[in-house]
Amino acid sequence: MNSKTILLFQQLMDGRPHRLAELAEQLRISPRLARYEMGEAGAFLDKEGLSGRLKHSRAEGWQLTLEPDEEQALAEKLANLDVRDYIMNSAERRAVMQLMLLASGPEPLTSQYFADQFGVSKSSSDKDLSLLKADLAGSGVNLDSRVSKGSTLEGDETTLRRLGVRLLERYLDFASLYQGTGAGSGMVERWAHKLFCQDIVPELFGLLRGAEQSVLAKWLTFDSFRMLTLSLAVSLVRVRKGMLVREVPEKMGLLRSTREYAQAAQIAEALEQRFAVQLPDGEVCALTILLASAKYISPEPYLKEDWAKIQVLLERLVRDMSEEMGVSFTQDEALYTALQAHLGPAVFRLRHGIPVTNQNTQEIRSKYTDCFEAMERVLARLHSPLLEKASEDDVACLVLHFCASIERQKRKLPCSRVAIVCMHGAGTANLLRELVCSRFRNIRVVALLTHDALQELGHTNVDFAISSIPLKSCDVPWVQVDTIPTERDWENISRMMRQHTSTARESGSSVEFFKDVMAVIQRCCEVRDVDGLMAGLTACFEANGMQVQQDRIQPSLAQLLTEDKILCRRRAADWEDAVRQACGVLTAAGDVDESFVRSAVESVKKAGPYIVIMPGVALVHGQTGRGVRRLAMSTITLEQPVRFHHPTNDPVWLVLCLAAADNWSHIQALKDLLELLGRVDVKTMCGFETPQEIFDYLKEGREEIGPDRLSE
Repeated sequence: MNSKTILLFQQLMDGRPHRLAELAEQLRISPRLARYEMGEAGAFLDKEGLSGRLKHSRAEGWQLTLEPDEEQALAEKLANLDVRDYIMNSAERRAVMQLMLLASGPEPLTSQYFADQFGVSKSSSDKDLSLLKADLAGSGVNLDSRVSKGSTLEGDETTLRRLGVRLLERYLDFASLYQGTGAGSGMVERWAHKLFCQDIVPELFGLLRGAEQSVLAKWLTFDSFRMLTLSLAVSLVRVRKGMLVREVPEKMGLLRSTREYAQAAQIAEALEQRFAVQLPDGEVCALTILLASAKYISPEPYLKEDWAKIQVLLERLVRDMSEEMGVSFTQDEALYTALQAHLGPAVFRLRHGIPVTNQNTQEIRSKYTDCFEAMERVLARLHSPLLEKASEDDVACLVLHFCASIERQKRKLPCSRVAIVCMHGAGTANLLRELVCSRFRNIRVVALLTHDALQELGHTNVDFAISSIPLKSCDVPWVQVDTIPTERDWENISRMMRQHTSTARESGSSVEFFKDVMAVIQRCCEVRDVDGLMAGLTACFEANGMQVQQDRIQPSLAQLLTEDKILCRRRAADWEDAVRQACGVLTAAGDVDESFVRSAVESVKKAGPYIVIMPGVALVHGQTGRGVRRLAMSTITLEQPVRFHHPTNDPVWLVLCLAAADNWSHIQALKDLLELLGRVDVKTMCGFETPQEIFDYLKEGREEIGPDRLSE
């Protein structure tokens, strides 16, 4: 009996009849192999004194009929199979070998030991070890096998632990483990439970639940709770074997200033008491990285490392996906919010090599093929260093956010006027109409046409046509579908609705026209009152029947960081005083209120000195929209620098402040700022005495970049 036989029993034990083809599809095997597994199941039942319980009829298929006591006995037997009953294949044995080697630490395990544990010959174990060595090639982990001593896993301790976490994520049913329903019936899962879970995980559950209430003061998402639990389980097993993380990551000086480090220290102390281990600072640092990359049920705005670059990456990702899929993702504020909460921790996790396993990746790829493939093309084109280590599982996580946006947009779409076109026959057209209208409540079918009456389509006021035949010479937008549409057909219809519904087209064109007008003014004039100009133009456009969504306009840095938003040679007592002075410029201008200032100060206290984005430069920002009346920027230079306690970028001479009104409108200014800081000399700029000198210097830097522009 093997894993397929176990899965077969799990299907049969519901007591219902099952056809062989149905079982084969559920097990993802051929009907011929399913028939073989059915024979294995019958032989096992005969051995256990349950002959005749597995019955077959031509009409209904296979059915396992058991009395309640027999069902309980069989379930217990399946949960406690040994090597005499269950034959693991080579892949399963190699997975268990890795788990055993990780759990043994520096102690080598011999080929004969593996043979005895698995009930196979020594030659089979030798062959498995040879294959395992090839499996691990290029992973950073090496299988060191010596004839006289045995085998061990060699590599960086952090890499070895990540291997362990990946194995546990792959083979453990964590939900069942969390609910306390047992170790599972798979042999690899049972070994994983025995080596890493049974004496550790229940204690970890209690400890982490307590930490959520007292130390973290918030609840982890299920995925983050799982990752933290499995990572700690592997770490504790290794620590008990004397395998410690002693090296402190290069950026740990920055992380030590965060609340996550303080939380990690408290949790580490609890772990030491609960499990009687000693955790050096390297272990606390490793735990800090796990906490800093975690997500919580109530998402928090990401205010940490690479905040500005992540904001720019987010905007490029949304724009490129919009172009790739023909969907106006840029209109979905909820998507920006969700991606910001996702991308920050994801980039942090990728940088520090923390693995992620998405159990639904293949299902997501299969169900949302268009979106998945579009995301892969976009990431390849962006070639962002922030996402260079992204795996297929990471892509799947991103895809879900865009799929959720598509579903939101379906609900918000205005009514589409549609014509149904078929080759001939009202029956076929009526069937297609009923199917379409049942699927899409915001589609109104205004015409049913046959191929012979196709010329009437040009005289029909429709947004697009849905046709069961090609309409190659048709001037109206059209989409071809099967008479009984497939899932791909439904998605194509959805895309047509988003692209060709008339109200959306009119709104988009007015915004683009508005941007063109603003770009011309910006090139030819010096604008002293940007807000007044935009308000006046908006009123003019709307008076002429063109609605403009001002929140979709992205001002440039030149439009925001004007002379009146600059202060020179200020004196600051400390970092908090410097932050308050930079915010004060915006408060005095009426751009923000005091709650924004509090948010900006809190963000530094909460997230640490991440706002010091380069040597000598801090970019102050608070929670998006909090206390912000309108998008604004300011800057101050300091007569004497102050320390933000950043390990490499202190002291700070230049403090910039960004008040973001939403998740979108500040992106162009951020892009301009990042480009500008790469070109101008901060020390020179901080030596100027007047705002006019700084403004002129920045203007020169901007001219090197190119003409100021609005985002397209």
